[in-house]
Amino acid sequence: MSKKRKQAQERILHELKSQLMLKAKKLGIDHEFSNINMTIMEKEAAEKILSELLAEKSNLEYELYMKGVLDKESTIKLEKIKSYINKAERIIEKYQKALDKEFDKKTPKKAEVKEALKKRTISPKISTQR
Repeated sequence: MSKKRKQAQERILHELKSQLMLKAKKLGIDHEFSNINMTIMEKEAAEKILSELLAEKSNLEYELYMKGVLDKESTIKLEKIKSYINKAERIIEKYQKALDKEFDKKTPKKAEVKEALKKRTISPKISTQR
C-alpha cells in the first residue's frame, strides 16, 4: 500500500472517530468512547479476528490431512493464514502493551482504566455457600 493511500485512510478513520465522539457527547455517553475503552474494543476485535483465523487454519490443515497430498493451492493458503495469524498476534500484543502502559501510569486516569477493564472482563462467580 502506498504512503499516500495509507495517510488518506488514516484521515478518514480519524474523521469517523471524531464524528463518533461528537455524537456520543451529544447523547451523553462519551465516557464509553474514551481512549482506553476504544483500545479495549480494538483489542477485542483483533482477538475475534485471530480466533477466526485460527479456525480457518485448522480447517485447512484438516483438508490437507484428509487429501493426504500436499496440493500447492492449500499450502499457499495455509502459509498466508499463518502470516495473518502472526500479524494479528503482534497487533493484540501492541494493544495489550498500550493498556498496560496506561494502567501503570500514575495519573487520574488510573481509576478510569481499572473501571473500564472491570466492565470488559468477565469474572467467574463462585458460590461460597453450601
